[in-house]
Amino acid sequence: MNLKKISRKKLKDNISGVASEVGTHIAIAVIAGLIVYVFASSGYESEISELNNRIEEMKSAERNALITKRISEQMEDIAYEQKALSDKQRERAEEQSRLADIERGKAELERGLAVKAEQQARASAQEAENMRAIAEQQSTLATQNMEEALKARSHADTLFYQSLARSLAQTSITQYKSGDKSLAALLAYSAWYYTDKFKGNVYHQDIYTALLDNAPRAKMRIGRVSGNPRAMAKLPYSSDKDAKKGYIIATDYGEISNFVPRVNSKGFVDNYDEQTIFNNPNYLFRDVCVANGNILALDVSGTLVKTSFTGTSTGTNDKRNRNEFAGRGQRPGQQIKEDGLISRKYLPMSNMPQERWRHLLQNSEGKIIAVGEHQVVWLDASGTSILYTHNIEDEISEAGVFENVLVIFTKTGKLHSFRNGKPSVSKQISLPRNNPVSYYYYMKGKGMHVLGTEDGDVLLYDKDMKYVRSLVGHSGAITHMEHLGWCLATSSYDHRICLWNLEDLNTQIAPIEVHYDKWPLSFTTNKDNWTLIVGLADGDIESLHISVEDNKDNVHDHIERDFTPQEWEYYIGEGVKYRRFKE
Repeated sequence: MNLKKISRKKLKDNISGVASEVGTHIAIAVIAGLIVYVFASSGYESEISELNNRIEEMKSAERNALITKRISEQMEDIAYEQKALSDKQRERAEEQSRLADIERGKAELERGLAVKAEQQARASAQEAENMRAIAEQQSTLATQNMEEALKARSHADTLFYQSLARSLAQTSITQYKSGDKSLAALLAYSAWYYTDKFKGNVYHQDIYTALLDNAPRAKMRIGRVSGNPRAMAKLPYSSDKDAKKGYIIATDYGEISNFVPRVNSKGFVDNYDEQTIFNNPNYLFRDVCVANGNILALDVSGTLVKTSFTGTSTGTNDKRNRNEFAGRGQRPGQQIKEDGLISRKYLPMSNMPQERWRHLLQNSEGKIIAVGEHQVVWLDASGTSILYTHNIEDEISEAGVFENVLVIFTKTGKLHSFRNGKPSVSKQISLPRNNPVSYYYYMKGKGMHVLGTEDGDVLLYDKDMKYVRSLVGHSGAITHMEHLGWCLATSSYDHRICLWNLEDLNTQIAPIEVHYDKWPLSFTTNKDNWTLIVGLADGDIESLHISVEDNKDNVHDHIERDFTPQEWEYYIGEGVKYRRFKE
Protein backbone atom coordinates (compact mmCIF):
# COMPACT_ATOMS: atom_id res chain seq x y z
CA MET A 1 0.00 0.00 0.00
CA ASN A 2 1.14 3.49 -0.93
CA LEU A 3 0.57 5.49 2.29
CA LYS A 4 1.28 8.77 0.58
CA LYS A 5 -1.69 8.31 -1.70
CA ILE A 6 -4.00 7.89 1.25
CA SER A 7 -5.88 11.02 1.91
CA ARG A 8 -5.87 12.64 5.33
CA LYS A 9 -9.54 12.11 5.78
CA LYS A 10 -9.33 8.48 4.90
CA LEU A 11 -6.37 8.13 7.22
CA LYS A 12 -8.30 9.62 10.04
CA ASP A 13 -11.23 7.40 9.32
CA ASN A 14 -8.96 4.39 9.16
CA ILE A 15 -7.34 5.28 12.44
CA SER A 16 -10.69 5.86 14.06
CA GLY A 17 -11.94 2.60 12.60
CA VAL A 18 -8.93 0.76 13.83
CA ALA A 19 -9.23 2.38 17.17
CA SER A 20 -12.81 1.36 17.38
CA GLU A 21 -12.22 -2.21 16.21
CA VAL A 22 -9.16 -3.07 18.29
CA GLY A 23 -8.27 -2.53 21.76
CA THR A 24 -6.92 0.71 23.03
CA HIS A 25 -3.30 -0.42 23.23
CA ILE A 26 -3.28 -1.72 19.72
CA ALA A 27 -4.91 1.45 18.46
CA ILE A 28 -2.31 3.56 20.16
CA ALA A 29 0.49 1.47 18.74
CA VAL A 30 -0.98 1.62 15.28
CA ILE A 31 -1.55 5.32 15.55
CA ALA A 32 1.95 5.83 16.84
CA GLY A 33 3.32 3.79 13.98
CA LEU A 34 1.26 5.67 11.48
CA ILE A 35 2.33 8.94 12.94
CA VAL A 36 5.95 7.93 12.73
CA TYR A 37 5.29 6.73 9.32
CA VAL A 38 3.53 9.93 8.40
CA PHE A 39 6.20 12.05 9.95
CA ALA A 40 8.80 9.92 8.37
CA SER A 41 6.95 9.79 5.08
CA SER A 42 5.67 13.26 4.78
CA GLY A 43 5.91 16.58 6.25
CA TYR A 44 2.46 17.05 7.55
CA GLU A 45 3.62 18.62 10.71
CA SER A 46 0.29 20.08 11.53
CA GLU A 47 -1.41 16.79 11.27
CA ILE A 48 1.32 15.20 13.31
CA SER A 49 0.79 17.83 15.91
CA GLU A 50 -2.90 17.22 15.83
CA LEU A 51 -2.29 13.53 16.04
CA ASN A 52 0.05 14.04 18.93
CA ASN A 53 -2.60 16.01 20.67
CA ARG A 54 -5.01 13.31 19.83
CA ILE A 55 -2.59 10.76 21.18
CA GLU A 56 -2.22 12.76 24.39
CA GLU A 57 -5.91 13.01 24.72
CA MET A 58 -6.21 9.31 24.13
CA LYS A 59 -3.49 8.65 26.69
CA SER A 60 -5.27 10.85 29.13
CA ALA A 61 -8.51 9.06 28.29
CA GLU A 62 -6.66 5.79 28.70
CA ARG A 63 -5.39 6.83 32.06
CA ASN A 64 -8.82 8.04 33.03
CA ALA A 65 -10.30 4.83 31.68
CA LEU A 66 -7.80 2.83 33.69
CA ILE A 67 -8.58 4.86 36.75
CA THR A 68 -12.26 4.54 36.06
CA LYS A 69 -11.81 0.85 35.47
CA ARG A 70 -9.85 0.48 38.66
CA ILE A 71 -12.40 2.53 40.50
CA SER A 72 -15.15 0.54 38.84
CA GLU A 73 -13.34 -2.66 39.75
CA GLN A 74 -12.91 -1.41 43.28
CA MET A 75 -16.51 -0.29 43.35
CA GLU A 76 -17.49 -3.63 41.93
CA ASP A 77 -15.41 -5.32 44.61
CA ILE A 78 -16.99 -3.06 47.22
CA ALA A 79 -20.36 -3.77 45.68
CA TYR A 80 -19.62 -7.47 45.87
CA GLU A 81 -18.46 -7.05 49.42
CA GLN A 82 -21.52 -4.92 50.18
CA LYS A 83 -23.69 -7.49 48.46
CA ALA A 84 -22.04 -10.25 50.48
CA LEU A 85 -22.46 -8.17 53.61
CA SER A 86 -26.00 -7.35 52.60
CA ASP A 87 -26.61 -10.99 51.92
CA LYS A 88 -25.21 -11.84 55.34
CA GLN A 89 -27.25 -9.07 56.91
CA ARG A 90 -30.31 -10.19 54.94
CA GLU A 91 -29.66 -13.73 56.06
CA ARG A 92 -29.14 -12.48 59.59
CA ALA A 93 -32.30 -10.36 59.28
CA GLU A 94 -34.14 -13.33 57.90
CA GLU A 95 -32.78 -15.39 60.75
CA GLN A 96 -33.76 -12.66 63.19
CA SER A 97 -37.16 -12.44 61.50
CA ARG A 98 -37.49 -16.16 61.72
CA LEU A 99 -36.45 -16.10 65.34
CA ALA A 100 -38.77 -13.13 65.85
CA ASP A 101 -41.55 -15.08 64.19
CA ILE A 102 -40.77 -17.98 66.48
CA GLU A 103 -40.70 -15.66 69.51
CA ARG A 104 -43.83 -13.90 68.28
CA GLY A 105 -45.45 -17.28 67.88
CA LYS A 106 -44.35 -18.18 71.37
CA ALA A 107 -45.62 -14.80 72.60
CA GLU A 108 -48.91 -15.28 70.80
CA LEU A 109 -49.15 -18.73 72.27
CA GLU A 110 -48.27 -17.43 75.70
CA ARG A 111 -50.69 -14.49 75.26
CA GLY A 112 -53.35 -16.95 74.21
CA LEU A 113 -52.55 -19.06 77.21
CA ALA A 114 -52.53 -15.92 79.36
CA VAL A 115 -55.88 -14.81 77.94
CA LYS A 116 -57.25 -18.25 78.51
CA ALA A 117 -55.78 -18.25 82.01
CA GLU A 118 -57.24 -14.78 82.59
CA GLN A 119 -60.60 -15.95 81.34
CA GLN A 120 -60.36 -18.97 83.59
CA ALA A 121 -59.25 -16.69 86.45
CA ARG A 122 -62.20 -14.37 85.79
CA ALA A 123 -64.52 -17.31 85.63
CA SER A 124 -63.01 -18.63 88.84
CA ALA A 125 -63.25 -15.17 90.41
CA GLN A 126 -66.86 -14.85 89.30
CA GLU A 127 -67.58 -18.29 90.62
CA ALA A 128 -65.77 -17.36 93.83
CA GLU A 129 -67.77 -14.12 94.00
CA ASN A 130 -70.96 -16.07 93.43
CA MET A 131 -69.91 -18.54 96.08
CA ARG A 132 -69.00 -15.65 98.39
CA ALA A 133 -72.37 -14.01 97.74
CA ILE A 134 -74.08 -17.33 98.38
CA ALA A 135 -71.93 -17.78 101.47
CA GLU A 136 -72.82 -14.26 102.63
CA GLN A 137 -76.48 -14.95 101.98
CA GLN A 138 -76.18 -18.18 103.85
CA SER A 139 -74.27 -16.39 106.61
CA THR A 140 -76.84 -13.57 106.72
CA LEU A 141 -79.62 -16.11 106.72
CA ALA A 142 -77.84 -18.09 109.39
CA THR A 143 -77.28 -14.90 111.39
CA GLN A 144 -80.92 -13.92 110.98
CA ASN A 145 -81.98 -17.39 111.96
CA MET A 146 -79.63 -17.27 114.92
CA GLU A 147 -80.87 -13.79 115.87
CA GLU A 148 -84.45 -14.92 115.48
CA ALA A 149 -83.66 -17.99 117.50
CA LEU A 150 -81.93 -15.87 120.15
CA LYS A 151 -84.77 -13.37 120.01
CA ALA A 152 -87.29 -16.15 120.31
CA ARG A 153 -85.30 -17.64 123.14
CA SER A 154 -84.91 -14.24 124.75
CA HIS A 155 -88.60 -13.59 124.29
CA ALA A 156 -89.40 -16.99 125.74
CA ASP A 157 -87.00 -16.33 128.64
CA THR A 158 -88.54 -12.89 129.12
CA LEU A 159 -92.05 -14.29 129.18
CA PHE A 160 -90.94 -17.07 131.48
CA TYR A 161 -89.21 -14.79 133.98
CA GLN A 162 -91.96 -12.17 133.87
CA SER A 163 -94.51 -14.92 134.48
CA LEU A 164 -92.27 -16.29 137.23
CA ALA A 165 -92.02 -12.82 138.79
CA ARG A 166 -95.78 -12.36 138.87
CA SER A 167 -96.20 -15.83 140.34
CA LEU A 168 -93.64 -14.94 143.03
CA ALA A 169 -95.50 -11.68 143.72
CA GLN A 170 -98.83 -13.48 144.08
CA THR A 171 -97.23 -16.02 146.38
CA SER A 172 -95.69 -13.16 148.38
CA ILE A 173 -99.13 -11.58 148.85
CA THR A 174 -100.52 -14.93 150.00
CA GLN A 175 -97.64 -15.56 152.41
CA TYR A 176 -97.95 -12.03 153.81
CA LYS A 177 -101.64 -12.56 154.55
CA SER A 178 -100.87 -15.92 156.14
CA GLY A 179 -98.34 -14.29 158.47
CA ASP A 180 -95.03 -15.55 157.09
CA LYS A 181 -93.58 -12.08 156.52
CA SER A 182 -89.97 -13.28 156.27
CA LEU A 183 -90.73 -15.46 153.23
CA ALA A 184 -93.16 -12.86 151.85
CA ALA A 185 -90.45 -10.16 151.80
CA LEU A 186 -87.99 -12.51 150.07
CA LEU A 187 -90.58 -13.45 147.45
CA ALA A 188 -91.55 -9.80 146.90
CA TYR A 189 -87.97 -8.69 146.31
CA SER A 190 -87.20 -11.63 143.99
CA ALA A 191 -90.41 -10.78 142.06
CA TRP A 192 -89.18 -7.22 141.58
CA TYR A 193 -85.67 -8.45 140.65
CA TYR A 194 -86.77 -10.74 137.81
CA THR A 195 -89.30 -8.20 136.57
CA ASP A 196 -86.73 -5.44 136.43
CA LYS A 197 -83.97 -7.64 134.95
CA PHE A 198 -86.20 -8.88 132.12
CA LYS A 199 -87.69 -5.46 131.31
CA GLY A 200 -91.10 -6.19 132.75
CA ASN A 201 -93.54 -3.70 134.21
CA VAL A 202 -92.49 -3.09 137.81
CA TYR A 203 -95.76 -1.18 138.23
CA HIS A 204 -97.80 -4.32 137.55
CA GLN A 205 -100.51 -4.71 140.18
CA ASP A 206 -99.10 -7.89 141.77
CA ILE A 207 -95.48 -6.65 141.82
CA TYR A 208 -96.54 -3.29 143.24
CA THR A 209 -98.81 -4.81 145.90
CA ALA A 210 -96.14 -7.30 147.02
CA LEU A 211 -93.61 -4.50 147.53
CA LEU A 212 -96.22 -2.31 149.20
CA ASP A 213 -97.14 -5.07 151.65
CA ASN A 214 -93.54 -5.86 152.61
CA ALA A 215 -91.99 -2.38 152.75
CA PRO A 216 -92.42 -1.29 156.40
CA ARG A 217 -92.47 2.43 155.55
CA ALA A 218 -94.62 2.11 152.40
CA LYS A 219 -98.07 1.96 153.98
CA MET A 220 -98.41 2.77 157.66
CA ARG A 221 -100.83 4.27 160.11
CA ILE A 222 -99.44 7.59 161.35
CA GLY A 223 -102.23 8.84 163.63
CA ARG A 224 -105.89 9.36 164.28
CA VAL A 225 -108.23 12.36 164.41
CA SER A 226 -111.72 12.89 165.81
CA GLY A 227 -114.40 12.40 163.19
CA ASN A 228 -114.02 11.96 159.45
CA PRO A 229 -111.07 13.76 157.80
CA ARG A 230 -113.02 15.69 155.16
CA ALA A 231 -110.23 17.97 153.92
CA MET A 232 -106.45 18.32 153.91
CA ALA A 233 -103.95 21.05 153.06
CA LYS A 234 -100.16 21.33 153.05
CA LEU A 235 -98.35 23.93 155.10
CA PRO A 236 -95.87 25.86 152.92
CA TYR A 237 -92.18 25.94 153.67
CA SER A 238 -91.22 28.72 156.03
CA SER A 239 -88.11 30.86 156.26
CA ASP A 240 -88.26 30.30 160.01
CA LYS A 241 -85.65 27.65 160.73
CA ASP A 242 -87.74 26.33 163.63
CA ALA A 243 -90.88 25.86 161.53
CA LYS A 244 -91.61 22.46 160.04
CA LYS A 245 -93.65 21.61 157.00
CA GLY A 246 -96.75 19.63 157.88
CA TYR A 247 -100.18 18.49 156.72
CA ILE A 248 -103.33 20.18 157.98
CA ILE A 249 -106.34 17.89 158.44
CA ALA A 250 -109.86 19.18 159.14
CA THR A 251 -112.64 16.84 160.29
CA ASP A 252 -116.41 16.88 160.50
CA TYR A 253 -116.07 16.71 164.30
CA GLY A 254 -114.57 20.17 164.62
CA GLU A 255 -110.90 19.17 164.80
CA ILE A 256 -107.95 20.76 162.97
CA SER A 257 -104.67 18.84 163.35
CA ASN A 258 -101.15 19.19 162.01
CA PHE A 259 -99.05 16.14 161.11
CA VAL A 260 -95.33 16.88 160.75
CA PRO A 261 -93.08 14.21 159.14
CA ARG A 262 -90.12 12.99 161.15
CA VAL A 263 -87.24 12.34 158.71
CA ASN A 264 -84.32 10.06 159.61
CA SER A 265 -80.68 10.39 158.58
CA LYS A 266 -81.33 8.46 155.34
CA GLY A 267 -84.05 10.86 154.25
CA PHE A 268 -86.91 8.44 154.98
CA VAL A 269 -89.93 9.37 157.07
CA ASP A 270 -90.04 7.13 160.13
CA ASN A 271 -93.08 8.65 161.79
CA TYR A 272 -95.10 11.82 162.22
CA ASP A 273 -95.50 14.29 165.05
CA GLU A 274 -99.16 15.14 165.55
CA GLN A 275 -100.50 18.36 167.07
CA THR A 276 -104.12 19.35 167.55
CA ILE A 277 -104.54 23.00 166.57
CA PHE A 278 -108.27 23.31 167.09
CA ASN A 279 -110.95 21.05 168.56
CA ASN A 280 -114.64 21.88 168.93
CA PRO A 281 -117.26 19.23 168.06
CA ASN A 282 -119.85 21.96 167.46
CA TYR A 283 -118.30 22.50 164.04
CA LEU A 284 -118.55 20.28 161.01
CA PHE A 285 -115.66 21.26 158.77
CA ARG A 286 -116.06 20.52 155.06
CA ASP A 287 -112.93 22.14 153.59
CA VAL A 288 -109.65 23.78 154.60
CA CYS A 289 -106.95 25.87 152.96
CA VAL A 290 -103.76 27.67 153.94
CA ALA A 291 -103.50 31.36 152.92
CA ASN A 292 -100.99 34.01 153.98
CA GLY A 293 -99.74 31.91 156.89
CA ASN A 294 -103.28 31.33 158.17
CA ILE A 295 -105.29 28.13 158.28
CA LEU A 296 -108.88 28.68 157.14
CA ALA A 297 -111.48 25.98 157.78
CA LEU A 298 -115.04 26.20 156.42
CA ASP A 299 -117.91 24.92 158.55
CA VAL A 300 -120.94 23.41 156.82
CA SER A 301 -123.09 26.25 158.23
CA GLY A 302 -120.92 28.94 156.64
CA THR A 303 -118.63 29.87 159.55
CA LEU A 304 -115.01 30.41 158.56
CA VAL A 305 -112.58 29.50 161.34
CA LYS A 306 -109.24 31.23 161.05
CA THR A 307 -106.24 29.81 162.89
CA SER A 308 -102.76 31.35 162.86
CA PHE A 309 -100.12 28.71 163.36
CA THR A 310 -96.97 30.57 164.46
CA GLY A 311 -95.05 28.07 166.52
CA THR A 312 -93.66 24.57 166.31
CA SER A 313 -94.95 21.17 167.23
CA THR A 314 -94.25 20.23 170.83
CA GLY A 315 -93.65 16.54 170.13
CA THR A 316 -95.23 13.27 169.12
CA ASN A 317 -99.00 13.03 169.43
CA ASP A 318 -99.49 16.37 171.21
CA LYS A 319 -103.18 16.29 172.21
CA ARG A 320 -103.13 19.03 174.85
CA ASN A 321 -105.79 21.15 173.09
CA ARG A 322 -108.08 18.31 171.91
CA ASN A 323 -110.96 19.11 174.34
CA GLU A 324 -110.00 22.61 175.47
CA PHE A 325 -112.83 24.37 173.62
CA ALA A 326 -115.42 21.62 173.45
CA GLY A 327 -118.94 22.69 174.43
CA ARG A 328 -118.29 26.43 174.79
CA GLY A 329 -120.77 27.37 172.04
CA GLN A 330 -118.72 30.24 170.55
CA ARG A 331 -120.60 32.40 168.12
CA PRO A 332 -119.26 33.81 164.82
CA GLY A 333 -117.16 36.91 165.33
CA GLN A 334 -116.01 36.02 168.85
CA GLN A 335 -112.26 35.83 169.35
CA ILE A 336 -111.62 33.32 172.08
CA LYS A 337 -107.89 32.75 172.56
CA GLU A 338 -104.40 33.95 171.78
CA ASP A 339 -101.52 32.25 173.58
CA GLY A 340 -98.41 33.00 171.45
CA LEU A 341 -98.59 29.58 169.83
CA ILE A 342 -102.04 29.56 168.31
CA SER A 343 -104.65 32.27 167.81
CA ARG A 344 -108.21 31.48 166.80
CA LYS A 345 -111.18 33.56 165.74
CA TYR A 346 -114.42 33.01 163.87
CA LEU A 347 -115.42 34.99 160.81
CA PRO A 348 -119.07 35.14 159.75
CA MET A 349 -120.34 34.92 156.19
CA SER A 350 -122.38 38.07 156.85
CA ASN A 351 -125.78 38.44 155.17
CA MET A 352 -125.54 35.01 153.50
CA PRO A 353 -128.63 32.80 153.39
CA GLN A 354 -128.55 29.63 155.42
CA GLU A 355 -127.42 26.63 153.34
CA ARG A 356 -124.88 23.84 153.36
CA TRP A 357 -121.36 25.03 152.46
CA ARG A 358 -118.99 22.57 150.84
CA HIS A 359 -115.84 24.06 149.28
CA LEU A 360 -113.14 26.50 150.31
CA LEU A 361 -110.75 27.42 147.48
CA GLN A 362 -107.95 29.86 146.71
CA ASN A 363 -107.20 31.21 143.22
CA SER A 364 -103.87 32.29 141.77
CA GLU A 365 -104.41 35.87 142.97
CA GLY A 366 -104.74 34.69 146.58
CA LYS A 367 -108.47 35.40 146.88
CA ILE A 368 -110.53 32.99 149.01
CA ILE A 369 -113.68 31.46 147.48
CA ALA A 370 -116.40 29.73 149.48
CA VAL A 371 -118.94 27.61 147.62
CA GLY A 372 -122.24 26.25 148.96
CA GLU A 373 -125.14 24.42 147.38
CA HIS A 374 -126.19 27.54 145.42
CA GLN A 375 -124.03 30.42 146.66
CA VAL A 376 -120.54 31.49 145.68
CA VAL A 377 -118.64 34.07 147.76
CA TRP A 378 -115.27 35.70 146.98
CA LEU A 379 -113.29 37.02 149.97
CA ASP A 380 -109.98 38.82 150.27
CA ALA A 381 -106.78 36.90 151.01
CA SER A 382 -107.25 37.20 154.77
CA GLY A 383 -110.78 35.85 154.57
CA THR A 384 -112.25 38.84 156.45
CA SER A 385 -113.97 40.86 153.70
CA ILE A 386 -116.54 39.71 151.13
CA LEU A 387 -115.73 40.97 147.63
CA TYR A 388 -118.33 39.33 145.33
CA THR A 389 -121.28 37.00 145.60
CA HIS A 390 -123.09 34.98 143.01
CA ASN A 391 -126.12 32.69 143.03
CA ILE A 392 -126.29 29.48 140.99
CA GLU A 393 -129.83 28.36 140.19
CA ASP A 394 -129.07 24.63 139.95
CA GLU A 395 -127.59 22.75 142.88
CA ILE A 396 -123.80 22.77 142.86
CA SER A 397 -122.12 19.37 142.96
CA GLU A 398 -118.44 20.39 142.73
CA ALA A 399 -116.17 23.43 142.38
CA GLY A 400 -112.51 24.01 141.64
CA VAL A 401 -110.01 26.54 140.40
CA PHE A 402 -107.34 26.60 137.71
CA GLU A 403 -105.11 29.65 137.60
CA ASN A 404 -107.47 32.60 138.13
CA VAL A 405 -110.65 30.87 136.94
CA LEU A 406 -113.34 29.34 139.14
CA VAL A 407 -115.29 26.44 137.65
CA ILE A 408 -118.65 25.31 139.02
CA PHE A 409 -120.38 22.02 138.12
CA THR A 410 -124.07 21.50 138.80
CA LYS A 411 -125.97 18.28 139.30
CA THR A 412 -127.77 18.94 135.99
CA GLY A 413 -124.48 18.72 134.09
CA LYS A 414 -123.88 22.44 133.55
CA LEU A 415 -120.47 24.07 133.71
CA HIS A 416 -120.12 27.66 134.92
CA SER A 417 -116.83 29.52 135.00
CA PHE A 418 -115.97 32.83 136.65
CA ARG A 419 -113.05 35.19 136.27
CA ASN A 420 -112.52 37.95 138.88
CA GLY A 421 -115.94 37.26 140.35
CA LYS A 422 -117.77 37.68 137.03
CA PRO A 423 -119.33 34.88 134.93
CA SER A 424 -117.33 34.07 131.77
CA VAL A 425 -118.70 30.75 130.47
CA SER A 426 -121.89 28.81 131.07
CA LYS A 427 -122.54 25.66 129.06
CA GLN A 428 -123.89 22.16 129.23
CA ILE A 429 -121.25 19.42 129.21
CA SER A 430 -121.76 15.79 128.24
CA LEU A 431 -121.01 13.31 131.00
CA PRO A 432 -121.20 9.50 130.68
CA ARG A 433 -124.46 8.18 132.13
CA ASN A 434 -125.33 11.77 133.19
CA ASN A 435 -123.42 11.36 136.46
CA PRO A 436 -122.92 14.53 138.51
CA VAL A 437 -119.31 15.62 139.02
CA SER A 438 -118.13 14.75 142.53
CA TYR A 439 -114.54 16.05 142.23
CA TYR A 440 -112.63 18.40 139.91
CA TYR A 441 -108.86 18.66 139.48
CA TYR A 442 -106.67 20.62 137.09
CA MET A 443 -103.38 19.00 136.03
CA LYS A 444 -101.27 22.07 135.39
CA GLY A 445 -98.28 20.16 134.02
CA LYS A 446 -100.38 18.49 131.31
CA GLY A 447 -102.90 21.30 130.86
CA MET A 448 -105.80 18.90 131.41
CA HIS A 449 -109.04 19.07 133.37
CA VAL A 450 -109.97 15.90 135.26
CA LEU A 451 -113.53 15.21 136.41
CA GLY A 452 -114.51 12.49 138.85
CA THR A 453 -118.17 11.45 138.93
CA GLU A 454 -120.48 9.95 141.55
CA ASP A 455 -120.41 6.59 139.72
CA GLY A 456 -116.61 6.40 139.71
CA ASP A 457 -115.83 7.63 136.20
CA VAL A 458 -112.57 9.58 135.78
CA LEU A 459 -112.87 11.82 132.72
CA LEU A 460 -110.03 13.67 131.01
CA TYR A 461 -110.63 16.92 129.10
CA ASP A 462 -108.15 19.15 127.26
CA LYS A 463 -107.51 22.79 128.11
CA ASP A 464 -110.57 23.83 126.08
CA MET A 465 -112.78 21.35 127.97
CA LYS A 466 -112.99 18.96 125.01
CA TYR A 467 -113.37 15.34 126.02
CA VAL A 468 -110.20 13.22 125.63
CA ARG A 469 -110.88 9.84 127.26
CA SER A 470 -112.16 8.01 130.34
CA LEU A 471 -110.25 6.06 132.97
CA VAL A 472 -112.18 2.99 134.11
CA GLY A 473 -111.39 1.44 137.46
CA HIS A 474 -113.48 2.89 140.28
CA SER A 475 -116.99 1.77 141.19
CA GLY A 476 -117.88 4.47 143.74
CA ALA A 477 -117.99 8.25 143.88
CA ILE A 478 -114.61 9.96 143.45
CA THR A 479 -113.57 11.75 146.66
CA HIS A 480 -110.20 13.27 145.75
CA MET A 481 -107.64 13.52 142.92
CA GLU A 482 -104.05 14.79 142.67
CA HIS A 483 -101.19 14.46 140.17
CA LEU A 484 -97.90 13.18 141.59
CA GLY A 485 -94.93 12.47 139.32
CA TRP A 486 -95.72 9.56 137.01
CA CYS A 487 -99.30 9.08 138.13
CA LEU A 488 -102.70 10.60 138.74
CA ALA A 489 -103.94 9.43 142.15
CA THR A 490 -107.68 9.11 142.71
CA SER A 491 -109.67 8.00 145.78
CA SER A 492 -113.21 6.68 145.89
CA TYR A 493 -115.96 5.35 148.13
CA ASP A 494 -115.14 1.92 146.69
CA HIS A 495 -112.39 1.64 149.37
CA ARG A 496 -109.60 2.15 146.84
CA ILE A 497 -106.96 4.60 145.78
CA CYS A 498 -106.01 4.14 142.12
CA LEU A 499 -102.71 5.21 140.58
CA TRP A 500 -102.98 5.93 136.84
CA ASN A 501 -99.92 6.18 134.58
CA LEU A 502 -100.76 8.95 132.09
CA GLU A 503 -97.50 8.95 130.10
CA ASP A 504 -99.28 7.62 126.98
CA LEU A 505 -102.96 8.49 126.73
CA ASN A 506 -103.36 6.45 123.53
CA THR A 507 -102.79 3.10 125.23
CA GLN A 508 -104.95 1.10 127.55
CA ILE A 509 -104.46 2.45 131.06
CA ALA A 510 -104.99 -0.02 133.89
CA PRO A 511 -104.66 1.45 137.37
CA ILE A 512 -102.62 0.21 140.30
CA GLU A 513 -105.13 -0.34 143.09
CA VAL A 514 -104.45 0.18 146.79
CA HIS A 515 -107.24 -1.21 148.95
CA TYR A 516 -108.40 0.09 152.33
CA ASP A 517 -110.84 -1.31 154.86
CA LYS A 518 -112.48 2.11 155.16
CA TRP A 519 -113.39 4.88 152.78
CA PRO A 520 -110.47 7.13 151.75
CA LEU A 521 -112.27 10.46 152.14
CA SER A 522 -109.37 12.78 151.34
CA PHE A 523 -105.62 12.80 150.79
CA THR A 524 -102.79 15.15 150.02
CA THR A 525 -99.39 14.57 148.43
CA ASN A 526 -95.77 15.23 149.24
CA LYS A 527 -93.84 15.48 145.97
CA ASP A 528 -90.52 15.51 147.82
CA ASN A 529 -90.77 11.91 149.02
CA TRP A 530 -93.50 10.43 146.78
CA THR A 531 -95.96 10.10 149.62
CA LEU A 532 -99.73 10.38 150.00
CA ILE A 533 -101.24 11.29 153.37
CA VAL A 534 -104.63 9.57 153.36
CA GLY A 535 -107.57 10.33 155.64
CA LEU A 536 -109.88 7.35 156.16
CA ALA A 537 -113.44 7.28 157.46
CA ASP A 538 -113.62 7.10 161.30
CA GLY A 539 -110.43 9.15 161.65
CA ASP A 540 -107.44 6.93 160.80
CA ILE A 541 -104.59 8.75 158.99
CA GLU A 542 -102.20 6.67 156.91
CA SER A 543 -99.21 7.39 154.70
CA LEU A 544 -98.79 5.73 151.30
CA HIS A 545 -95.36 5.75 149.68
CA ILE A 546 -95.81 5.11 145.95
CA SER A 547 -92.20 4.95 144.67
CA VAL A 548 -91.34 1.42 143.49
CA GLU A 549 -87.60 2.13 143.76
CA ASP A 550 -87.86 3.28 147.37
CA ASN A 551 -90.23 0.46 148.30
CA LYS A 552 -88.01 -2.28 146.83
CA ASP A 553 -84.99 -0.77 148.68
CA ASN A 554 -87.08 -0.74 151.85
CA VAL A 555 -88.02 -4.39 151.33
CA HIS A 556 -84.38 -5.34 150.64
CA ASP A 557 -83.25 -3.61 153.85
CA HIS A 558 -85.61 -5.82 155.82
CA ILE A 559 -84.88 -9.19 154.15
CA GLU A 560 -83.92 -11.54 156.98
CA ARG A 561 -82.59 -14.51 155.01
CA ASP A 562 -82.08 -16.14 151.61
CA PHE A 563 -84.03 -18.98 150.01
CA THR A 564 -83.20 -22.47 151.18
CA PRO A 565 -82.39 -24.93 148.34
CA GLN A 566 -85.77 -26.58 148.88
CA GLU A 567 -87.59 -23.22 148.74
CA TRP A 568 -85.67 -22.22 145.62
CA GLU A 569 -86.60 -25.43 143.84
CA TYR A 570 -90.23 -25.12 144.94
CA TYR A 571 -90.88 -21.41 144.28
CA ILE A 572 -88.42 -20.60 141.49
CA GLY A 573 -87.32 -23.88 139.94
CA GLU A 574 -84.13 -25.91 139.69
CA GLY A 575 -83.63 -24.70 136.08
CA VAL A 576 -82.95 -21.16 137.33
CA LYS A 577 -79.49 -20.45 138.69
CA TYR A 578 -79.52 -19.99 142.45
CA ARG A 579 -78.70 -16.53 143.76
CA ARG A 580 -78.72 -14.76 147.07
CA PHE A 581 -80.96 -11.74 147.57
CA LYS A 582 -80.08 -10.77 151.12
CA GLU A 583 -76.49 -9.74 150.27
